[in-house]
Amino acid sequence: MRGAPSAKVCAVCGRTFAWRRRWERCWSSVRHCSRACAARRRGDVDRACEAAILGLLAQRTAAATICPSEAARVVWPVGWQQGLQRLLAAARRLGARGAIDVLQRGRVVDPSQARGAVRLRRRPDGRG
Repeated sequence: MRGAPSAKVCAVCGRTFAWRRRWERCWSSVRHCSRACAARRRGDVDRACEAAILGLLAQRTAAATICPSEAARVVWPVGWQQGLQRLLAAARRLGARGAIDVLQRGRVVDPSQARGAVRLRRRPDGRG
């Protein structure tokens, strides 16, 4: 398919995925990177994760960062560790939309490529 974009962001996990030949005829309607993400869909918990991240960042100064575990504790006061992966997926989605920056060692990184400890902050240009 000529002129097809080479990558998209999954609507559920927030990871970047590349065009595949099997999607040649339907690339414009593809929203999920895998069958697992297509089956899971986004729900109320995912929206609560995004709201927790944005809410905590709104309470801080513009340059301040938060740890994803802080937002996980807002959504799940008890047993927040089990929900951390869903919260990181929400952070990847927000990062892909340009609402927040995902940082490692003080530098902005691609949310779908980040491995290890990350921090989250509002976009300095005020888009978030």
